[in-house]
Amino acid sequence: MGFWTAVGFIAFLVSSLVIGIRLLVLWSRSRQLPELLIACGILGIGPVGFAFTLAGTSSGETLSALAPVCLAAALFSTSAGAFAAAIFNWKVFRSDVPWLPPVLGVVAALFLGSLVHEAISTGFADATVVGSGFRLHSVLSTAILLWGAAESLRYFAMMRRRAKLGLADPLVTNRFLLWGLGIGAAGVGSAISVIACTITGQHMLSIPWVTASNSFHGFTAAVLMWVAFIPPGFYRRFVESRSQQPAV
Repeated sequence: MGFWTAVGFIAFLVSSLVIGIRLLVLWSRSRQLPELLIACGILGIGPVGFAFTLAGTSSGETLSALAPVCLAAALFSTSAGAFAAAIFNWKVFRSDVPWLPPVLGVVAALFLGSLVHEAISTGFADATVVGSGFRLHSVLSTAILLWGAAESLRYFAMMRRRAKLGLADPLVTNRFLLWGLGIGAAGVGSAISVIACTITGQHMLSIPWVTASNSFHGFTAAVLMWVAFIPPGFYRRFVESRSQQPAV
């Protein structure tokens, strides 16, 4: 892995870790479900899943012996994070849709099935072995990210006019835009990886341009999520000044 490729992954992981912890702290004060769900989603997909993946692919003798356990934990944490994100999408954006809970129940069963299939087919012995269980997990996670991006951008469009009229907080409104673009970038990167790996039958780590793509999209997501949840002062002033312009 080249230097710039590593930078993209590190930026995504650091951003995810900081934002996830901040959201957990916020949840400890507010006890609001959305904060908990999005924190679990960010941490499960990002730093926790990556830490176990890194441990599972390390070449050290001790870690090699624990590789199957680490890779199983990685798949479980990313599945749990993606499912938490799906629940967040439902609760925040589509809580009035009656058929979504049964669909999410099917999604949970598919995530569990992907874990069981991976355990049976590969035994979590090698991260570069692409079993159909891994592909199912990747497809589900990608779909959830893209769904969340579409919902967030749709909600931003709804709130934008209200913010112009002073009926919605401009920073909160802008956060929906940044969050939608951020997880959209992560979703696009994941979709590219899923398609390339399905066509070639290889793991993404074995395809340099796919690894570079994931790094680029991860870096983009990291920057957008950071600005969304930890906006610098100049960006706050920019958003607030824009909201004060007359609506057209």
